[in-house]
Amino acid sequence: MKYKLVFILFFVQIQLFSQNTLLRKVDSLIEASIQNKNFPGAQIFVKFKDSVIINKSFGHHTYDSLVKVNNSHLYDLASLTKVLASTFSIMKLYDQEKLDLNDKLSVYFKDLKNSNKKNTTIFQSMSHTSGWIPYISHHNLIRKKNGKFKRSEIRNSKSRRFSTQINDSLFLRNSYSKKIFKRIKRSKIKSLNKYEYSGLFFFYVPKLIEIISGSNFEKYFYDNIINKKNITLLFNPTNSFDKRFIVPTEFDSNFRNTLVHGYVHDEAASFMGGISGNAGLFGNAESIGILLKDLDSKNGVFKQSTIEKFTSYAFKNTSVRRGLGFDKPYQNKEQGTYPNLNLSKKSYGHTGFTGTMFWVDPSKELTIVFLTNRVYPSRLNESFYDDNIRSKLIDILVKLNHEK
Repeated sequence: MKYKLVFILFFVQIQLFSQNTLLRKVDSLIEASIQNKNFPGAQIFVKFKDSVIINKSFGHHTYDSLVKVNNSHLYDLASLTKVLASTFSIMKLYDQEKLDLNDKLSVYFKDLKNSNKKNTTIFQSMSHTSGWIPYISHHNLIRKKNGKFKRSEIRNSKSRRFSTQINDSLFLRNSYSKKIFKRIKRSKIKSLNKYEYSGLFFFYVPKLIEIISGSNFEKYFYDNIINKKNITLLFNPTNSFDKRFIVPTEFDSNFRNTLVHGYVHDEAASFMGGISGNAGLFGNAESIGILLKDLDSKNGVFKQSTIEKFTSYAFKNTSVRRGLGFDKPYQNKEQGTYPNLNLSKKSYGHTGFTGTMFWVDPSKELTIVFLTNRVYPSRLNESFYDDNIRSKLIDILVKLNHEK
């Protein structure tokens, strides 16, 4: 009995040593990334089985080292909004049999009936096989030839007609969103049923949610997805938080000509008042990690069939690496290694332009949330991608998972 106890203690010590060694590797990776100016700071939340093994912040809001990143501080989540707000809301409606994925968008949006998008379905839109173009740079269309803003579209002070706030000193004409939807409606259709990432459908999601549920998108999200959880995920954070608690994104020299801080980084989402289906959500890693528990059917938030429907490959044994709303690994190694070869085909997640990511691997019972502001001070800095930080982090964490 004595020898058995000694062996158990020795085994536990080996496990703890191995875990601590790998956790130090996470610290080393992030600290080296900050030194290499991949990003000035980060948050990491990692859960294995039912245990949170990392919930930690690194670095500072900016490279001047004035404000340290805290676990409660808020990052611009960028395209994670497409999943955490838009897809989760659509899943809830699907779960309640209030929405059919084969419905055509033109059923809900009559103006699309007389367009090349009249036959586009929700399924095609969420699997990125609709043929819609990826993006429209609306912010390039509100300037005169001399580079100045058109006063008919944007002003430097708030008024009754110009109350859509883009930042502290820019206010868009309230009706401008109509132009956004007209441009989307008139945009080209590329190859139908072939994969091409497009964010345009997600501009329709807030209105889609409202048409079906009778509640506006923001309220529906808070009432049905956040649902009294003790977490912080929200749109327009400056309405509720001092900027000291919000991590800035970029010195925007192209459009806003100032530091983007507390307002959504995505230009088109800013034209929607910061509440959009494609971007606009702010939050911290811990809050995302808690919300992702909803994707475990044992928690009873969604039916198992709904979770599997949205997180499985939309088209099996093809080059389409998408679920419905969720991103997934390539289906075979010949296509590529994104996001990491060590993740199972059951895994799913999403990434964001500002340097954000979450990934869930049910096979490994592993959840990873990684938030940065890699676009600071400029989106032109792509060292974050060049150094392949996300995949390196996954490598370490999958090995940690294996050791445990």
